[in-house]
Amino acid sequence: MIEFDLLRLGSSQKISIADDVRTDLELDKIVSVASKGDELVAKTWFDVLLSKKTSIEDVRYRQEAVKDALANREVVTKMYQIAKEGYEKAYREVFIFRLDDPRLVVYEASNGIKILTDYLEKLLGIVSNANFTSRAFKGLVESFTSNIDEDFIAKAREISETLWLGNGVDFRVEIGPLNNLVNPVLLVPKNERSFLNRLLSMEKRYTYKLDPRDEAGSTIIDDMIKWVLSRVATPLLNAFDRLMDFFKDLARQLSFYVGAINLSDFLDELGIPKTYPMVDSRRFFFENLYPLSLAVSSKSRPVPSSLEINVDGSFAVIITGVNKGGKTTFLKSVGQAIILARAGLFVPADSFIVPTTGAVFTHFLREEEITFSYGKFEEEVKRFKKLAESLSRGDYVLMDESFVSTNHVEASVVAENVVSALLDSGINVLYITFLQDFLYRFVPKNKNRAVLLVPERQSDGTRTFKLVKGSIQPGYALELWKRIVEKQQGAS
Repeated sequence: MIEFDLLRLGSSQKISIADDVRTDLELDKIVSVASKGDELVAKTWFDVLLSKKTSIEDVRYRQEAVKDALANREVVTKMYQIAKEGYEKAYREVFIFRLDDPRLVVYEASNGIKILTDYLEKLLGIVSNANFTSRAFKGLVESFTSNIDEDFIAKAREISETLWLGNGVDFRVEIGPLNNLVNPVLLVPKNERSFLNRLLSMEKRYTYKLDPRDEAGSTIIDDMIKWVLSRVATPLLNAFDRLMDFFKDLARQLSFYVGAINLSDFLDELGIPKTYPMVDSRRFFFENLYPLSLAVSSKSRPVPSSLEINVDGSFAVIITGVNKGGKTTFLKSVGQAIILARAGLFVPADSFIVPTTGAVFTHFLREEEITFSYGKFEEEVKRFKKLAESLSRGDYVLMDESFVSTNHVEASVVAENVVSALLDSGINVLYITFLQDFLYRFVPKNKNRAVLLVPERQSDGTRTFKLVKGSIQPGYALELWKRIVEKQQGAS
């Protein structure tokens, strides 16, 4: 039996708010580049990117496999094409719609095994010459070649052709003590062209032809054939199902690495660097991190960001400042990078270090929640409650203007209580907010585990769309007043 595990997902399920995270962090844009329209690649990527539990060892295991896949891209791509094509062809051409008909089961299952045997032979030719180094791919090759060789393929092909029943069914039964039929045996069809068969054909033979009008006799013969074939139908169907499962699972797991190859090519075309993230419980650090979804949309190199935080347990990154300063883009880029990192993939940055491999959760302001309303605030709180029920220590919560659908005073109190509770529970928080009361109370109180980021502005007021560590400011009224004056002067 061929055993392999290229992904090490185990029984991990998707996070509870997978659809929200997918939308908020624009993961569809990233997956579209990785999949290039291949639905299987896209599905596998979402399964891995949005998985709830991932260990450091899982990350290292997949990182090693991703590097191996990039070094052997032609082999991996060819294996994927063979596995996918073999499964899809057998799925299209094998029709087992009645399990109570042994004749149908044997015929169709034999046909399916014949199809898949051809693709096993193609895979054998590929993996036999592969030069993998990772534990994942070496394990696949070793298991495959120890179970599948030329002798196995020859025997499988012979069995499938024999049981294809193109020339009818030869069988033998015995008469029991009560004149009942016992011991049904399916006979291997004779090779009509063989010398031995031609020699034996010179002997006398006795044949019996059933009268075409003997309907009862025809029914009895048909029942006997089904009885004989039922002995081989189940093991043959099981063999076909196992082969189908192998091809299906192989295509699914390889699809993840095909996506990695596609994404790597995309980053290389734009000249965006790639780095394999590290895990260090004492640091949250990245240098020149590029917002990937923005790069996909613009087909260019966006402005990168950098940040370094010394971590002692959980931390909070509070982001504030004027609109269109790059805050939401920054938040999305960090969330995307963490998700790629825990999937074992490379990150579009010069370097990237995360303190944990926890899952990423998002709580972004919805358009319908912008207007102040207690009803909308209640919906916003309900969304957060669903998120909070699934959190574990070491996870990340990304919040974009959460709790602003009520008045400023209430929103600040709720925000302070929520973020403080998350930190006390070992959850890491990145929060974009304009709530001044919250900022003035929370940041000074948590100065050892909270960092405030503000949009960078040059001396002439030009925005760089980068975020830098800053301090609490009284606001941007003077800047707004300056713009109004300049606009009025320009109009006059």
